[in-house]
Amino acid sequence: MIMAQQADRRFPNPWHDKPLRWPDRLVADPDHRRAVKLWVWCEAKGESFRAVCRRRGLPYSSALRHRDAAVQRITMLLSLEQSLERDSNLVV
Repeated sequence: MIMAQQADRRFPNPWHDKPLRWPDRLVADPDHRRAVKLWVWCEAKGESFRAVCRRRGLPYSSALRHRDAAVQRITMLLSLEQSLERDSNLVV
C-alpha cells in the first residue's frame, strides 16, 4: 500500500491503486480504516504517524490498535482470496 501511495500518478499503472482500495474494500470498521489509511500516508510521505495523530487529536495508542486490526484483517482476507483463487483453478 505504501508503494502505491508513493507511485507517480503521471505514469499510469493498472495495478498501482489497487492496494489503496484494500482498506475500503476489506475493512468494515471506519476507525480501523481511517487509521490504516493515515498510517500508509505517513509512511509514504515520511511523516511521523505519532505526530500526525497528535495534530489530529487522535490517541496514538488507539490509532496503533486500529491500524494493527486493519492490517491483520486485510492480510487475512487477501490470503483467503488467494487461497480460494488457487483452489478454484484446481477444479476442472
